[in-house]
Amino acid sequence: MNTLELMSHLRSLDIKLSVNGERLECDAPSGALTQTLKLEIAERKLEILKFLKNLSTSSTQQPILPVSRKENLPLSFAQQRLWNLDQLEPGSSVYNLPVAFRLTGLLNLAALEKSLNAIVERHEILRTIFKAVEGQPFQVISPEIPSILSVVDLRDLSQSQLEIHAKQLITKEALQPFDLAQGPLWRVKLLRLAEEEHVLLLVMHHIISDGWSFKVFFRELTAFYEAFCADKPSSLSNLPIQYADFAHWQQQWLSGEVLASELEYWQQQLGGNLEALQLPIDKARASLKTYQGARQFLVVNQKLTEALKLLSRQQGVSLFMTLTAAFKTLLHRYTGQEDIILCSPVACRDRLETEELIGYFNNIVLLRTDLSGDPSFPELLTRVRKVASGAYDHQDVPFQKVVELPNLVSTPLSRAMLVLQNTSTEPPELQGITVSSFDVGNGTANFDLSVSFEEQGGELRGVLDYKTDLFNTSTIEQIVRNFQALLETIVVNPEQKLSELPIFRESSTGQSFDESGYLNGSHSDSKESGEAFVAPRNQLEIQLSEIWEKVLGKKPIGIRDNFFELGGHSLLALRLVGEINKSLGKNLPMSTLFQLGTIEEISRILSQKESLVLSPSLAIIQSGGNKPPLFFLHVLGEGLQHCRPLVSHLDPEQPIYGLSLGLMDEVSKKQIKDAAGYYIKELQKIQPEGPYFLAGIQCGGRVAYKIAEQLHAKDQKVALMAMLGTMTDHNSLKKLSFFGKVSAHWNHFSRRGYPYLLEKVNMAINRVKNNLMQLYCKFYQKLGLPLPQICQDYLYRDKQSKGNSQWVFMPTKTYQGRVTLFRWLDDIEFYESDLGWSQMSPGGLEIHDVPGKTLSMLQEPHVQVLAEKFQSCLDQAQAQS
Repeated sequence: MNTLELMSHLRSLDIKLSVNGERLECDAPSGALTQTLKLEIAERKLEILKFLKNLSTSSTQQPILPVSRKENLPLSFAQQRLWNLDQLEPGSSVYNLPVAFRLTGLLNLAALEKSLNAIVERHEILRTIFKAVEGQPFQVISPEIPSILSVVDLRDLSQSQLEIHAKQLITKEALQPFDLAQGPLWRVKLLRLAEEEHVLLLVMHHIISDGWSFKVFFRELTAFYEAFCADKPSSLSNLPIQYADFAHWQQQWLSGEVLASELEYWQQQLGGNLEALQLPIDKARASLKTYQGARQFLVVNQKLTEALKLLSRQQGVSLFMTLTAAFKTLLHRYTGQEDIILCSPVACRDRLETEELIGYFNNIVLLRTDLSGDPSFPELLTRVRKVASGAYDHQDVPFQKVVELPNLVSTPLSRAMLVLQNTSTEPPELQGITVSSFDVGNGTANFDLSVSFEEQGGELRGVLDYKTDLFNTSTIEQIVRNFQALLETIVVNPEQKLSELPIFRESSTGQSFDESGYLNGSHSDSKESGEAFVAPRNQLEIQLSEIWEKVLGKKPIGIRDNFFELGGHSLLALRLVGEINKSLGKNLPMSTLFQLGTIEEISRILSQKESLVLSPSLAIIQSGGNKPPLFFLHVLGEGLQHCRPLVSHLDPEQPIYGLSLGLMDEVSKKQIKDAAGYYIKELQKIQPEGPYFLAGIQCGGRVAYKIAEQLHAKDQKVALMAMLGTMTDHNSLKKLSFFGKVSAHWNHFSRRGYPYLLEKVNMAINRVKNNLMQLYCKFYQKLGLPLPQICQDYLYRDKQSKGNSQWVFMPTKTYQGRVTLFRWLDDIEFYESDLGWSQMSPGGLEIHDVPGKTLSMLQEPHVQVLAEKFQSCLDQAQAQS
């Protein structure tokens, strides 16, 4: 609960809080103050002190009273800002606020519509539009209740079309702009998916709403729906004032000497020369402002969240202040700037009369912090606390008034924002209906970079919104990793100076950090930010890092660096596991590297007292989520790493496993007689019954096909049988004449130019190298000399390739279900268009084209196309099953 809700809850328990200087005193009936409430009050002490002081101040201010509706009704300062922006950029959806919920159960449509009408009648702001008189905007309130609810019946669609069409409609509604002069400025759409399955979408323009307002809206929807379902009157009391009364009061109060006095603080706080925040953008800024956006999710686990809260209490600051200090430290390391401004929203509902109103109350405050002098983190927290406290004391000054200060007019201030949500959008509790969240966004970003945290289930869940015209996805992913690494380092040793915090490693594209850990050079389209390097923290991690550095031949290696991203492959994995088992006296299967691919994760497993039973042929690629698992299959164990780029673009809530006999040691592998049967036993340990979702990578597609055929014979449903670049066999090559081959090569050269010739030359060189390597190895073998390491590697790979070929099934029996084939495009002219699968797919063959070749289709950037098409097929298969 947020501070206002906490204070309201305490009042209901007759618990009274008061301020005595900087102390918080409590008067509570016996037994009313539980340990949980004590902890909640302790964590919010600073916020409660500010609230009570503001409440004391507001009680001396002029009360908010109803005003005549016959006069022109002014806009609030916040509304004026949005109205001005709308005049400059009409038709923008950047200030659309969408939220959606899935409703499961028998819905009383009449009660729902009646409830919405009652809310409209109760809140004038929902009947308000904005008209200009001689260029000056005013609020115009309609006495009539507009028809808001729109029902779209999708029951006639097939199951495969249903979810896709629903998401398309929701996205379209979320992006549909509002006309401030015509209205209505909010809309509700109900999508009927089935008799007892609906999606409820609510979209409001920010000029009439804010995050707090959604909470009010859904609380009232719950109360009205319950009453109308029972044919009873609502228990909600009348509202003493409306938003228009607040706007009139604000304009009267915040003017003249009061406004001048409040502005004086901001003139001092934001005085001098301010440099715009130099974010690590990948693309040049366009001359025209754009709002195309995307988002990246991050989760701060429960243990780290508790550690951050504890640190905050020890330092006498709020959790928000700690997150602010950490985020500014991150920006400081990226930019090298010591004078950093962050935007942050405040609720501005410190008057009791405004708690139950829907409307745009919140404001944006500017938090300017001096990071010079290489302070320790506690010193920085002290600076942040001072700045935040001053900002809260003067939060009523409208953002528009602040940015109009002479030295700020030409300074971009909307580049970065940090939010700690105290007002999560709880779903309505509708009688007899199960309500669950339905993810929806409007695809826009108002700030260049905005991080919003919300506590759920003891974890901090974050959303990083960013402008796609400025940042690459990879840069944002690295920023998220660095931020999380920074938070962990801070709680482990909070006394560190900023310069002693983690040094970010050089990125793969060349942008680097200097020896002090600050970003080098300017920002350009081709540069990305670096990953965080996290050093070993205990003796076991030190031992493991030494083994990794020895095997991989690289230094330094952080405890969160992935083995395969560092260049590891199956031979090196075998060596690495052998070294670990030899040095530490363990018996670690090679599959561990595919599911626990970092030093940190392996150290955690090795530190457990109980032995961990891991399947030698199964790898957990992505855990979590409650959807049916997806199984990737490959023959060579290292081939499973090819699915990792694809997985990074798939639904993070989708559990994904990898199966490959190539992960196993030779002794275990020789004991297996029926590979397909073995695979089925392994996957049924995870999922005993269908429907199954299978995907084979390259030759692993034939393995998946064989498994699907055997599952089908056992009356087990296979909902998805996908193959990624899989041929039936080498006969899938076209029988081209000499002139046909010349024509095909010429077509490729015409499209791709000299890079195509270079590719062919490299292929010829590799064939020559392979032949020379065979001769080189035979030379040592005939002379009986010890084989050099390069020969050992070559012969191991050759043996693995030939040994594993027995597991590359050639289809003998036909799978009767539908087959989904993802084929590469770059040299498809040399192959049969169906790669030989049409005759093997009596249940139908669905082909999707992906740019690239057999391997590059699985890598960036082509894998993004593959991921989008694969996810769509997976969603359809899950919906139909």
